[in-house]
Amino acid sequence: MAITPTKPSWTEVAAAKVAARDALIPSEWRIPPTEAINVIDVPKTCGVLTPVEIDITETEAPVLVEKMVKGELKSYDVTLAFCKRAAIACQLTNCLTEIFFDEALKIAKQIDEQYAQTKTPLGPLHGLPVSLKDNFNVEGVDTTVGFIAWANDPAPKEKESEMTKIMRECGAVLFCKTNVPTAMMIAESYNNVWGYTTNPYNRQLSSGGSSGGEGALLALKGSPLGVGTDIGGSIRIPASFCGLYSLKPSFGRFATYGARSGLPGQEAIRSINGPMSTSLAAVELWSKAVVDKEPWKYDPNMIPIPWRDVTIPEKLCFGLILDNGIVKPTPPVTRALLETKAALEAAGHKVVEWSPYKPEEAQSLVTRFFTGDGGVKIAQYIADGEEPYPEGLKGYKERHDSLKSNPPVVGALWDIQADRTSYCKKGLEHWLKSKDVTGTGRPFDAVISPVTQHAACPKMAYNDHVAYTSIWNIMDYSATTFPVSQVDPKKDKDNKSAYEARNEVEKKIWDRYDAEEAVGAPVSLQLICQRLEEEKALKLTGVVAKAIKAAQ
Repeated sequence: MAITPTKPSWTEVAAAKVAARDALIPSEWRIPPTEAINVIDVPKTCGVLTPVEIDITETEAPVLVEKMVKGELKSYDVTLAFCKRAAIACQLTNCLTEIFFDEALKIAKQIDEQYAQTKTPLGPLHGLPVSLKDNFNVEGVDTTVGFIAWANDPAPKEKESEMTKIMRECGAVLFCKTNVPTAMMIAESYNNVWGYTTNPYNRQLSSGGSSGGEGALLALKGSPLGVGTDIGGSIRIPASFCGLYSLKPSFGRFATYGARSGLPGQEAIRSINGPMSTSLAAVELWSKAVVDKEPWKYDPNMIPIPWRDVTIPEKLCFGLILDNGIVKPTPPVTRALLETKAALEAAGHKVVEWSPYKPEEAQSLVTRFFTGDGGVKIAQYIADGEEPYPEGLKGYKERHDSLKSNPPVVGALWDIQADRTSYCKKGLEHWLKSKDVTGTGRPFDAVISPVTQHAACPKMAYNDHVAYTSIWNIMDYSATTFPVSQVDPKKDKDNKSAYEARNEVEKKIWDRYDAEEAVGAPVSLQLICQRLEEEKALKLTGVVAKAIKAAQ
């Protein structure tokens, strides 16, 4: 009598995936466990990397490419250095999902051999290791997006994401993928497959979500350049928590076709791809490289806009959002806003305090869109893997359970989309009216805002408020992040007794705030321009970064 094999439990599937990943880290790259809270310097001090490899991994991406093109470095050596540092980063923060170091080293060697013969660089990212968020399909490895049901289902070549292909055509060496929250719909990165990814500046804190694995890896310089995605803040929140530069473009600039989604078919708010790095120059390098590959020839949804050189006025006027009226930022973020304002004014620019158009309405639209199917898709994938709902998705479960007998209909979605278009029209008019206060005859050149109410939140304490980022997803505006400072308990003491919360979410966040607990966390802000102004946003971010540096 044949015995039917027992299906492994979700915990067994997860344990096997983690064990298989960890087995791909060579023993000589392993480090002893540490109880340290701040591990940002461990890669340099643990003894795994040689002095040359430390130097390589501390070098900005554009300089690495230049050195490889000049023959001063080999792609193999650069890739090996970053594979080792990525392995260390994973042991410290649990940032990686899929590891393909051996394949990367093989490709890097082939690039070196080809270049020795042709003397022609493979592309603008010639030989450069690049990491990818877990939702990009790469041949031969899983794309779990945190779902148990999607484990052990490696992508075939024909299913590779268009961005994966573009990266290769740019000359990049893909070497790992990074952790995300389940369905990429939580602002912290944890799931039932891989577990929780912590912040390397303070491992009591979150690395953010949904591109949190990228954030932690890049902060530890385990990659010189990474690619994340953003539908409500998923690039900017991790970049902010981990002290990175990043770019959230408008939809249509960087190819998105073929990436895996936790909400497939949800196109009312379009997910976008964008770069993340410790280096603004690396973010610019990636952006131009991708657009120069004419992504509209890969992805039918892309807009044929070549990369543009932009000229900005000598004297600029920025809008400044100090509070969105729903959740006031915690003290480190407010300090960063005021320091940035002072730095820009010292550099000769004007900064005007401003409030965006009805952020509570934008927040409502986001919630309505993300649960527009009644939570059906996520419920299906959770059930397929026979796994429990992660804490951050309990709202989707409640939505699904409450609507089982009365599921949403298409007409309801159309109503929300009409409301969104009306909101965007009013939001645009509100921005354009700023020309009355700028003194330049122009509306704001850009707006500077918190990325979140936190510098970086404690684990499992984000409390769902993403209105500072998601408003610009509704508007489809271009946005960047930039680091300003770090949490300092002496400067960032709470003033809870002097502040009365306006709602329950704000009360939770302020009651939980503790500068001592968040010590060392990066404090970052975002810069927003209007739709399809990626080049302008990056150039203005350079202006802001220069002013902050001059003021320090």
